[in-house]
Amino acid sequence: MRTIILILFLSAGLMWTSVQASMTNDSPVKFPEKGCLPAKYPPDVSTKGNTPEKDYFLFGTPQRSLEQVNKILAEMPCGEFTPPKNDWTNLSKTKKILTGGGDLHVLGLGDSIVNDTMRSAWLAKLQEAYPKAKIRGTVYVRGGGGCQHYREEGRIDKNVVPLKPDLVFIGGISQKDVESIREVIKQLRSALPEVEILLASGTFGTTDPRDEVALAKAPHSGTGEWGKKLQALALEEKCAYLDMTTSWAQYIRASKKHPHIFYRDVVHANEYGEQILGRILMSFF
Repeated sequence: MRTIILILFLSAGLMWTSVQASMTNDSPVKFPEKGCLPAKYPPDVSTKGNTPEKDYFLFGTPQRSLEQVNKILAEMPCGEFTPPKNDWTNLSKTKKILTGGGDLHVLGLGDSIVNDTMRSAWLAKLQEAYPKAKIRGTVYVRGGGGCQHYREEGRIDKNVVPLKPDLVFIGGISQKDVESIREVIKQLRSALPEVEILLASGTFGTTDPRDEVALAKAPHSGTGEWGKKLQALALEEKCAYLDMTTSWAQYIRASKKHPHIFYRDVVHANEYGEQILGRILMSFF
């Protein structure tokens, strides 16, 4: 079992530690040795997609209907979190469209955690909250994918720029360094000078969210050095910043449930976990 878990961790770009292993010790959930638990609620909205190159995926979102989202929300374990600070300073165009009307195209860029975040169908909830706007979404992801991958081989110019997103959400647990994110921001703005960008810290992965010390040391965490660096980058590059780590961990702790209740395998969110992420984004907006 340890070997299987190690393979999964490496595929997500993480390193195995004894601290991370501890979350499995008291887990009430038995994950399959290969793959993940079957979905209780498979996405009920079909979206078109393609594979622009090996290991990279590009498709539409949201993949869930409001009816399905509300059903999941009604039965998932209850929790709470302090709403993250919202600052519209670098999202003025997004705010104008949401409140006044117009087309808003949101693109999620990153890894499988970003995929899970977008699959929460938070954009469907955003549409419900801002009926004057016409909101659509796109997801561009790869397993273990960060801006260190997207900055290379003209991927932004080939796969993102032609879609002309108004808002790009960059997050996940696989970002290698802030300079790669800075380069992607530069490439985006070179071709799309009016694009707005939201930088988010990571969630899920293998670090136990009940352990504040371990969580702060996680390489994707908004509660540690990565959060400070990412927030500084957002300030320098005039992007919005969202610490998703803190709110996510608060919700799980408040639920009084083992974190794996919200996981489909040792790294990724299940339907309940997705909705925590969706609720964080909705509280931000």
